[in-house]
Amino acid sequence: MRLPRIRPVEPPAGDARMLPPPWEPPSLSALARWIPAAPRHPLTRTAAYAWAAPVTVVGLLLGLLSGTRPRRRDGVLVFAGARGPAGLVLRARGFRATALGHAVIATGEPDDELMAHELVHVRHAERLGIFSAVLYGLLYPLYGYARHPMERAARSAARRLDGAA
Repeated sequence: MRLPRIRPVEPPAGDARMLPPPWEPPSLSALARWIPAAPRHPLTRTAAYAWAAPVTVVGLLLGLLSGTRPRRRDGVLVFAGARGPAGLVLRARGFRATALGHAVIATGEPDDELMAHELVHVRHAERLGIFSAVLYGLLYPLYGYARHPMERAARSAARRLDGAA
């Protein structure tokens, strides 16, 4: 049995998805603008990998269920061409990829803009650890996907890269 493909409803053209809801507190508006840089020093890089490790373990387990072989790109493991349960969920939700810690699971080969988007989520996990997943989950019922502050930050990073090309 084949499940129908669900496509997300796109908001109107322009920056509608980047606009915060009128009730958003300043702290969450700041989260929507937060695009952390990759750690540069070997010690901070090691600490970031360790702090994000619990989320990465979940990502690796889902990545292994994707039926694809991981490869290293931009300091993360990318599972491109995801099949199995991971690919099914991504396609059913209309997503091209998801980042869980230092694992990126994608339905196809991620282009530079998609990787820029997912790397923002990786950086959030490096700074917030397991709390990045908790925060994302707590805000999702309030914001949904399109206006979620962490998604707005990731889209902003992808648009910056797209604008630079």
